[in-house]
Amino acid sequence: MLYYARAVVRCAAVMVLVLAGVAVADDKPGDLVEVAAVIPDAVIDLKYATDDNFAGEVLYPKGVCKLRRAVVTRLAKAAALLRAQDRRLLLWDCYRPTSVQQVLWDKASDRRYVANPKHGSRHSRGAAFDVALVDQDGAPVTLPTKFDEFSAAAHRTRALAGERGVEAKRLESAMKKAGFIGIPLEWWHFDAPDSAKYPLSNQPL
Repeated sequence: MLYYARAVVRCAAVMVLVLAGVAVADDKPGDLVEVAAVIPDAVIDLKYATDDNFAGEVLYPKGVCKLRRAVVTRLAKAAALLRAQDRRLLLWDCYRPTSVQQVLWDKASDRRYVANPKHGSRHSRGAAFDVALVDQDGAPVTLPTKFDEFSAAAHRTRALAGERGVEAKRLESAMKKAGFIGIPLEWWHFDAPDSAKYPLSNQPL
């Protein structure tokens, strides 16, 4: 009976280790996860889940902001820096299925602002996002431009200048400290430094 009891204990221990291994394996840095689950005070306002975007139509079935797990972990560091300055993240776009990227490409009047689906968007890799700021109560702050303004006013060097650029500069500083990279034409867009390692995805939201 003692031998049997020890065998049962050993089997149970093995099962615990196996299950733990599965849990760890499933918790991969490349998984797509919801930002709200990690940064609960982020304001999620996905413009492509509404018709308030340059395409003028609803392209997402729901306003769920997802990013690769490792990207969200990095974004949480930026959120903490901004929280200390009484600011919260306002997310306008996150992971974008490749099928939606194709729609945007087809509708874009100025394709400098939209990635060619043949090469893929970093949004479709779950490693890029469009972001602004609100105050600690979720109220608007002064921003250089609205989202998807395809004009010189949205270019990073111009958008971060002067009084209208104060909040954009605050955002830029936090994102850089967290390791994100901005792009020249859109002050609101940031990429993870290792975005190329994630595969393109058409996983639905």
